[in-house]
Amino acid sequence: MSKLSTLKEQHPNFNIGLIDALSILFEKPKYVELAFNLHKHNFNKQMKNDWYTKRRYATDLIDAGFKKEHIDKISDHMLVSIHNILDDVNDAILEDVNKFIELNERGLIENKDVTSYKSLEELQGALSIAELKLMSNDLEKFVIKLYDEDDWLIVKPLTYESSCKYGAGTKWCTASTSEEYQYHNYTRRGILIYAMNRKTGVKVAAFKNLDSDHQRETSFWNAVDERLDSSECKLPSYILDTIIADFRSCVTSNYDLGTDEIKKMNDERLNGKEKSNSLVYSLRELANRYDIMDNGEYTTTTTLTSTETEPQRSLDDQPVEEAVPSIEYELTNGGAGV
Repeated sequence: MSKLSTLKEQHPNFNIGLIDALSILFEKPKYVELAFNLHKHNFNKQMKNDWYTKRRYATDLIDAGFKKEHIDKISDHMLVSIHNILDDVNDAILEDVNKFIELNERGLIENKDVTSYKSLEELQGALSIAELKLMSNDLEKFVIKLYDEDDWLIVKPLTYESSCKYGAGTKWCTASTSEEYQYHNYTRRGILIYAMNRKTGVKVAAFKNLDSDHQRETSFWNAVDERLDSSECKLPSYILDTIIADFRSCVTSNYDLGTDEIKKMNDERLNGKEKSNSLVYSLRELANRYDIMDNGEYTTTTTLTSTETEPQRSLDDQPVEEAVPSIEYELTNGGAGV
């Protein structure tokens, strides 16, 4: 028996198709067949000329890692079925598994036993270790190192590229390869610090707001972007103390710590993104401006389709999720714990 057959046998609740579902619903085979035939006819009728849905579904699957040549060979029904099934799977899982495959095939993953990974956090730890091996020395001039001894490294990223590299294997918005704005947002209004362990792959992001126009914030985030209290970060005390000491002493944002050359690079990237997104947003807004209600009246709308992303806004308008300060007591009272 193959490994896939064994996997299906061990997890029957995850191995169910349309006919199985109809059998549970209608019980008698003749009614199952009736429902299936009606569905088949209706589906074929809908998909015959619905090129937009087919293209959108195919694009979604290619974005998830499917090869175009495989998509071209499957039927419309299989395309929709696969899309609907994978719609229930966390995008982070698909993205990280594809990244794991790439790095593992290159011999960069230390633990090659794929059956040993039971959580997304464990997989991301392996990815972080592998990504750190690929770190280029050229990136060092685009970060400020606060600590680099033993297995631990603590840096302040000064550019978007360095943030993505040092934050690789995490779900931090400031290290997202598909959303650049949040990096500029956070580093212009405060202190952004990444702590990482070269041996275990553990990564923690820390942020302190310095901008009086925003709510006071000091927060810590694990690799899957869950906000933690400082005591929950599982950082050694000397690593946590290094971060806290910088929060206490530094009054300059990451952006302002950069050289004139680095600031120019950041300004050009941000301005270029804002102009690009402004044009895209204008076109989308024009296309979606009018929507017909049931009573025949028109109403304006800016709803985006599921395949589109929210347009980026100016620095003043962009909403930012604020975290309740987690170590304000520590910063003001000199303690390492709460």
